[in-house]
Amino acid sequence: MDDGVVPHPADDCPVSYALEVSYRGTGYAGWQRQENALTVQEVLEDALETLTGSPVRVMGSGRTDRGVHARGQVASLRLARSWSCRALVHGTNRFLPDDIRVMKAQRATPGFDARRDALSKEYRYRLSRASVLSPLESWNTLQVLGDLDFAAIERATGLLVGEHDFSAFAKAGGSHVSARRRIDRADWLREEAVYIFAIAGQGFLRGMVRALIGTLLEVGRHQRTVDNFGHLLQGGERPSAGPNAPAHGLELYAVHYPTSSFSPL
Repeated sequence: MDDGVVPHPADDCPVSYALEVSYRGTGYAGWQRQENALTVQEVLEDALETLTGSPVRVMGSGRTDRGVHARGQVASLRLARSWSCRALVHGTNRFLPDDIRVMKAQRATPGFDARRDALSKEYRYRLSRASVLSPLESWNTLQVLGDLDFAAIERATGLLVGEHDFSAFAKAGGSHVSARRRIDRADWLREEAVYIFAIAGQGFLRGMVRALIGTLLEVGRHQRTVDNFGHLLQGGERPSAGPNAPAHGLELYAVHYPTSSFSPL
């Protein structure tokens, strides 16, 4: 019986693939491989090596910090021979822990790079205003109690669309050359007591989304004004903005690419 892990007939040229990866970040020191900490990249590469019988290196669309989740992380890789997309999905998942899953595989054009070729990324952050937070939600939702002026938060959020200098929201130690980023979407979705911040753009600085949430919450608590929030989008030092919101409420929701990045099957 076909167990879904048999490769296509031999193809001697390296073949490029894109994997869509979902994970709970709670147990990991982020996406990117590190010397002395367990990361999602390391676990995924180990699973692919077990499946294919050879070392495999993957390139993620971007880093996620310790404790941050992903619904739609994308990883690019090259394999020595052609595999069916079904084989890559189900075969790799056989060797992954329950908190990491390959959701989809696609053949990519030669040289595809998940980070360099991304057109935009979307992050989402979950807040709950419920007085009691279910344990089914607490792993990926920040409970926010007390008075909160959500109309002020939404006015400040509307200022994010466009190109700005996000220096005040950048975590120290990032590799960025410029802190200017273009934001294409920034708004809030509502699911009963849960408020979901959705933000999409070309790219994000290290810690940027969590810093934005922490600062928007200060606006909602009247600890800073909407005008002050707008002023921060002109640049500034990191201490001038609010604290980083906890990592567990954040997920990398989706990454978008040109359709030309993927090969027809």
